[in-house]
This record gives sequence, C-alpha cells and structure tokens, in this order.
Amino acid sequence: MRKLNFFQNRPKASKIDVDAYLKRIGVDQKEVSLSYLKEIQKAHLHLIPFENLDIHYRSKIVLDYQRIFEKVVSRGRGGFCYELNGLFYHLLYHLGFDCYIISAQVWSQEKGVFGKPFDHMAIVVELDNDQWLVDVGFGDGPISPIKIKTNLVQMDYTRYWKFDTDPDENLILKVSKDTSYYESKYIFTLKERQLIQFMEMCDYHQTSPESPFTQKKLISQFTPNGRVTLTDRALKIYDKGEMTESSIMNEDEFLSKLEQHFGITKFQLIPQET
Repeated sequence: MRKLNFFQNRPKASKIDVDAYLKRIGVDQKEVSLSYLKEIQKAHLHLIPFENLDIHYRSKIVLDYQRIFEKVVSRGRGGFCYELNGLFYHLLYHLGFDCYIISAQVWSQEKGVFGKPFDHMAIVVELDNDQWLVDVGFGDGPISPIKIKTNLVQMDYTRYWKFDTDPDENLILKVSKDTSYYESKYIFTLKERQLIQFMEMCDYHQTSPESPFTQKKLISQFTPNGRVTLTDRALKIYDKGEMTESSIMNEDEFLSKLEQHFGITKFQLIPQET
C-alpha cells in the first residue's frame, strides 16, 4: 500500500467542470464508493470512445487538460490513454477519490516484448483498504475496476482478469476468455507518476512510424452488447459474442460510419486553434 500523504503535498489536479463531465457520461454525483467507481467507469466506456483520430487529422495532442476537456467533454470526442485516463483522473480526484496516475508498458504480440516506460497511462484508486486498477483509455481493456491483488481471478463481464508478477516484482495485467490461457496486456508498478513524465511518449505515439497509432485511424467503443471498432480499413461489430466485419473503401465511407456508429461528424474533427 502506498503511504498516505499526511501533509497533502502532492500536486493538485487542475480544476475542471465536474457537472459538465458527469453530464457527458450520464451519471449523477454521489458519495465515494466502489459501486460508484464502477458506475462511472462503465458509463465513461459506454459514452466516450478510445480514438486516435487527431493524429491523422493533423491536430497535435497536448497534455493540457483544459484543452482535452474541451475536446472530450465539450466537443463530444474521445481520445487515447494520456487524454482519457488523464482526464478521468481529474474527475475522480475532484469527486473525492484517493487516486493517482501510473506508467505502464504495453505488451506487443507482434514483437513479443513490452513497450517503453510511459507507453501507457493508467490510474490507481485506493479505496476500502484496497488498491484498484482503473483504465478508461486502453481500448479493449477492463470494464470495471480490477483489484490489485496477485493470484486472484476476477471476472469482468465476459472475461477474466488477473495480476502476475515478473522476477522484479513488477505487476502484469493479464486477461482470458475462459481461464485456460491468459494473454498479457501490460506491465506496471504502483509508483506514482506526474503528467510531465508522459509528454515524451505522448509525442512519440503521435509522430513515430513505429507507433501503432500512426499506422491507421482507429476508434473503438464499448456497447451494451459488445464493442464496435472502426479503422480506415474495416468496421468490426461485436454483438453478443458474434462478430461482423465490413471493409472501408474510402474516406467518405469512413466518415459516414464514424457518424453512424460514434456520433462524431466531420466538423468535430476540425483541428483546434492554437
């Protein structure tokens, strides 16, 4: 367990419009509790998509949370991990949750290695004498908070999650469809991080040809019956365990499906003025 900060000398999260944020995800403000944390995480995933579209429409992503708030809450967009988890951390903080951000390194199935430090941002919430991993910025990640405890299998809707450790006692988040085989998602420690530490990797993921986010347009969102994912190559809809896929032939078709399935119009993709 991380030591409590009795002197309250941790940096404060920038003030945001909590009421507007809660309206965006369709929930009311309530007392801090595990059930409320589960409610707002699920609502966030239902209504705010994971997407990298700014990278492909030449709008630089800057880790300024007033600017990200304007994009995600005011303009009805989504974002990637640094935006979504960073902004959600601000919401949790101002709702009264004891929370902080952490760095994670994402497992590459193709390369067979974990990514670089600060490859991914996630959140740790300390609640009821337990620590919970909270993540609204991983695409196909957990729907609910996952208790950070090794050797504990936790069911989250249709999947099973658990934490293993490596020889250096780093935590590894793993997922399985049936508990027979677990796939690594990312590796992390419980060390508290600061926003500025993610800036270099945020720039990397927007500019490097090695980043998966520069390879193709991507937007994905949790739905009541599964998930819908759109790229500039295909539309995949997972519904009650069944998957349908259709090809995307051109930019006009991409924009049409973007509006149809995510409610995002071409106007909402216009780069912000700097």
